Amino acid sequence: MTLKFQQVFIKVNSAATRKKALLFVEEVLFQEWGLQYGEPLTLIAGRRSVPVLVQPFSSRDSTIKISHDMNHFLSLPSFSDPVSVSFDTGERTIQIGPFLAVLINQIPQQTGTFGEMENFYQEMATYCHQKGFPFFLAKPQPLSEGTLTGYWPRRNGWEPHPLPIPDVFYNRIHSRKLEGKPAFENFLTELKSLAIPMFNGRFLSKHDVHELLLSEYSLLPHLPDTELFNEQESFMTFLDQHPVSYLKPSTGSQGKNICKLTESSGRWIIEHAGTTHAIHTIETKEKLFVDMKKFCRNQAYILQKGISLFEIDQKIVDFRILLHKNKEHQWKVTSMVARIGDPGNIVSNLAQGGVMKNGSDFLKEIFDHQEAGRLYQSLIRLAKKTAFALDDNHPELFGELGIDLALDMDKHPWIIEVNSKPSKKFQGNYETFRPSVKSIIEFMLALSE
Repeated sequence: MTLKFQQVFIKVNSAATRKKALLFVEEVLFQEWGLQYGEPLTLIAGRRSVPVLVQPFSSRDSTIKISHDMNHFLSLPSFSDPVSVSFDTGERTIQIGPFLAVLINQIPQQTGTFGEMENFYQEMATYCHQKGFPFFLAKPQPLSEGTLTGYWPRRNGWEPHPLPIPDVFYNRIHSRKLEGKPAFENFLTELKSLAIPMFNGRFLSKHDVHELLLSEYSLLPHLPDTELFNEQESFMTFLDQHPVSYLKPSTGSQGKNICKLTESSGRWIIEHAGTTHAIHTIETKEKLFVDMKKFCRNQAYILQKGISLFEIDQKIVDFRILLHKNKEHQWKVTSMVARIGDPGNIVSNLAQGGVMKNGSDFLKEIFDHQEAGRLYQSLIRLAKKTAFALDDNHPELFGELGIDLALDMDKHPWIIEVNSKPSKKFQGNYETFRPSVKSIIEFMLALSE
């Protein structure tokens, strides 16, 4: 059933004469919920619950009072403002929350903040606070005790605090290495046993994503030829077919460690991302293979066909389209930005000197109104198709994707990359909350139900 969330004050009644099992409910709320004096109910917070007997009491505000022992057992923080509470008439349960949490791998800096992610986390915390949903940050940890230690938002930063196991996790771990460790696998196993949903559970591999998208026939014209960089024979065959290729780390991000390989008069020019001056020339494909093997350092890399990307003033352009699932679990586009690279750079990533503009505005600057509208809709449709295809063929649950698309010189759209941990650095033209914050919370609430 769909529960009705209400904003309710939660107060701790520490009077020694109060029985541990008594839950006091403000009398108007008591009547609204159809409660009976002394009726046994269950009070729930996260994955912990306590049996209670309810009694009405008089108050100016919608309030429930719990005992100190009850508060301690449920590991509730101190709530100074109203909190979202729901009553299930069928199950006869009162639920505090849902509790929403972001899974992280960092600890606060000396300032008590979380660096470049701080603004995003603060926006999430403020938005949840306004809606009455308890929100915190937590690292992967054992859940066998029914509670965990999380970072609870305070005015002066984030405070470590024992908290209920949340009803939903949103994974923003920034370490592929951590996601590959047994401790993280154990954490995932515990989440599954407790039926706690977590979305965007892992980083994506460029090669795996490409292989999955190949199964969607309508996407084939938009997928550049891609294969794993492995054996010399297949490498040389790929170069014979594509005089311009990109060598990319399969699990890389931010445009780092990417090489552009270009044939020129029988020789090969190597350009590295991040600087316009890191250019080398190799005489033969055999020597190129040896050098690239050294460059890859036994890490997984892919070869990708080079595309004559659309440029403006010798700056390559691509588009980052951010998508989120709504409460009906359907993908919607939250934003689209054009990323314009540094002159001469082989990538457009912001981390490599690129700049961003609103995607629709950029297209209108370059093309006439009708063509700009056509291209915008073409990119939006392709991003949605890509998101649905990945969703249908990947075992993970996704609620957010950053999809990088590009136009070639003929204005044909190509799928460049799909990101499960899109950057949160961008501070857009929003008054209070960026659209992605609202979308993520909406999806978390849908999962909690």
